[in-house]
Amino acid sequence: MICAPFPYFGGKRTIAATVWSRLGTPTQYIEPFCGSAAVLLAAPRPASLEVIGDANGFIANFWRAVKHDAEAVATWSDYPVSHVDLGGRHQWLMAQRERVAAELLDPEWPGDAKVAGWWLWGQCAWIGSGWCDWNGKAPNGNGKIPALSTLGNGVHAAGQVPYVSGAGMGIQAAGRVPQYADTGRGVLAAGRIPHAGNAGRGVQAPGKIRRAPEQLTLWTSAGATAWWWLQQIAVRLERVRVVHGHWDRCLNAHYGGGETAYFLDPPYHGHGGVYGETGQTVQQEIQSWALANGSAYRIALCGLVGEYDLPGWEVVEWSRGKLTYNGGATTELETVWFSPKCLREQQASLFD
Repeated sequence: MICAPFPYFGGKRTIAATVWSRLGTPTQYIEPFCGSAAVLLAAPRPASLEVIGDANGFIANFWRAVKHDAEAVATWSDYPVSHVDLGGRHQWLMAQRERVAAELLDPEWPGDAKVAGWWLWGQCAWIGSGWCDWNGKAPNGNGKIPALSTLGNGVHAAGQVPYVSGAGMGIQAAGRVPQYADTGRGVLAAGRIPHAGNAGRGVQAPGKIRRAPEQLTLWTSAGATAWWWLQQIAVRLERVRVVHGHWDRCLNAHYGGGETAYFLDPPYHGHGGVYGETGQTVQQEIQSWALANGSAYRIALCGLVGEYDLPGWEVVEWSRGKLTYNGGATTELETVWFSPKCLREQQASLFD
C-alpha cells in the first residue's frame, strides 16, 4: 500500500482499515480534509468517483501537482537539507499563497510542481508546526524575504535550524548524520546505512526501490526513490479530483447518491493551530451537517472523545499509541463516529 511521502500530524493511517470496514465499497468517496490522504490511499478498492480537498492550498496543490506531473515534483523536492534554504524557501512559498489559491479554484489547473516539491522538501525537514502555515502572516506583511537575523526564534522561526536530534523525517531523511537505530523515513530514506539487524525497512526493503530513468539529474542519492514513490502516487491519483477551499465544496453526492461515503477529519478542538485552522467554527458546521445527513450516507467523523454529540452513531475509540502533535494529551483520546448507515462490525466481517 502506497502512503504519503511526508510526515503529517494527525494522519489516520493506523485507523484506516477500521474506517474502510464500516464504509464498505462506496460508489463515490469524499474526503474534504485530506491532509496526507492516508484513508484514500488505504482504500481496498477505489470508488468510481473520488474527491478530496483541503483548505490548506499547499496540501491541495501538492496532491494536484503530483497527479499531473509527479516527475517534476520529485525533481523539485530532491535537495539536501540546508538551514538557510529552509528559511528562504519558507518565505518564498508563503509569498506564493495568493497566486496558488487563485489558480486552485480552476479545477483543470494542474498545480505548481515547484511549489509542491519545495513544500514537500520542507515538510520533511521542519521541526513541529509552523511550516508554511496557509493562514499565517506573510513575511514582513509584504511578501519580501527578510534577513535571516529577523526571521524569529524557536521552532516557529522561518529560518529555524532543521531537525538535528535525529536523521530527519520523510523525504529529507537521507544526507543527514543518522542515529544508528534510525534509517530515516519518507522518500529520502534510501541512501542511508540500513538497519544492521535486517535487510532494510520501508523504501530500503528489498524490491521496493526502483531504478529511475537515466536522464534524471539527481541532487541526492535518494532522488530515485523520490521519483519512484511519487510516480506510484500519481498512478493512484489518476482519476481522483482534488479541490481547494471550504470543506463543503467537496460535498456534492449527486453521482453516488446513497452509495456515497464521507471521511471527515476536521481540526480537533484546541489543536486547530497544527492545521492552520481555528477548528471550532468548522466543528459546529460539521456537527449540523452530520446530524442532517447521517441517515442518508456512510460517514466516518474523527475527533477527540466527547467532541461531537451524535445520537445513534457508532463510537469507536482508539489509541494512536505514540506521542503526537500535543505530546501525550491526545494519544489515548482519539474517536471515530460512524453514521447509522455505515456497516456495523458484524456486517463488515461479511465483506472481508
